[in-house]
Amino acid sequence: GALASGRADDTSLAALQQYAQAVGLAFQVQDDILDVESDTATLGKHQGADIARDKPTYPSLLGMDAAKAYALELRDLALHALQPFGASADPLRELARFIVERRS
Repeated sequence: GALASGRADDTSLAALQQYAQAVGLAFQVQDDILDVESDTATLGKHQGADIARDKPTYPSLLGMDAAKAYALELRDLALHALQPFGASADPLRELARFIVERRS
C-alpha cells in the first residue's frame, strides 16, 4: 500500500517494514499459544495439531510465559514503529493489539 501510494519515503517504508515483521511474528507466536490454550471449536482447527505433528512452537521452545511475553514485546515493537505516522496509523495499531489479544 505504501509503495503504491507513491508518497512513502525510505524512512516511512523502513518503519512499515519493521511494523510488518513484528506483527507477522506476533501473529505466529499468538497462534502457537492458542494451539495450546484454546479449544477446537474456538480455534476453527483441531486444537493441539502442532503438538501432534511434533512441530516446534514458541511455547514449546520458550515456555508459555516467555512466549506470551514475546508476543507482547512484538506488539510493542510494532506500535513503536508506527510513531512517525500519528493518528493516521491507528487502524494498524488496532490490528497489532488485536493479533496479540485474539482468542481464536
